[in-house]
Amino acid sequence: MALVEAGRGGLDEVLAGLQWRFVRRDVFERAAGEWEFLSGRPNAILVIDGLIRIEGLGESEDLTPGDFLFVPHEDRFALHALSETTVLRLQLAPARSSAAMSALPQRVLLTEFARHTPLAATMMRHLIEDCPDPEGVQGDRVATLIASMAIESWHKRGCAPKRWLLRVNEPGVARAVAAMHADPGKEWTVEALARVALASRSGFAARFQAATGLTPGRYLTQLRVERAQRFLAEQDASVGAVARRLGYRSETAFGRAFRRHTGRTPSEWRRAARTST
Repeated sequence: MALVEAGRGGLDEVLAGLQWRFVRRDVFERAAGEWEFLSGRPNAILVIDGLIRIEGLGESEDLTPGDFLFVPHEDRFALHALSETTVLRLQLAPARSSAAMSALPQRVLLTEFARHTPLAATMMRHLIEDCPDPEGVQGDRVATLIASMAIESWHKRGCAPKRWLLRVNEPGVARAVAAMHADPGKEWTVEALARVALASRSGFAARFQAATGLTPGRYLTQLRVERAQRFLAEQDASVGAVARRLGYRSETAFGRAFRRHTGRTPSEWRRAARTST
């Protein structure tokens, strides 16, 4: 059971809010041990040959031919050539600020980008290596397409953080969802969740169901059952203790909800889970 996974429409809305301008292009050819320091604007990197290490964006990462890195903000970082290396760099600038832009992570790292997203990789090579005059509208459009394809691949391949689209498209609903995940045992009512979302009760309920496909109550029940499955599989707590921890006033009520979603009682599910491991 996967909770709150935005659909194609939500992704399209986010990508529509991301527009980029072409700034410059470079081909970096570096010998082993040499460095290239980048900063100032968003950068897209595609490795053509060799092995490079990315430093300065959290944990260092090694990239091989076909790998891609997109740094959508103005973070400083460095490329360290670990062998003879050829790297393409596309420097961009946001055409306008937007909620989608601010929600992007520090880096979008995609291994085997050229294999998974060959059109984007081909477009990037053409824009940097072959296009005689990338300035102007044409260059901006191609740069936007490359960035959009990269973000779409990052999302579809499961690299993006959970619920990131929800945070962009429905920030109020996202706050309510985060509150439930932080404390699923709390006695959450629609009114209480609407206050977290800074919305009216009726408006919140409608937006919540539109965004998640579930009513707030059904979402909470499903979340509690998922947590219960984890607790039952990993801990020795009694079924009654798990029920109380997740906000159920009786073991019977917990058992009914659990069986309705899983087809088994909590005890049956625990035995099956432990037998399978």
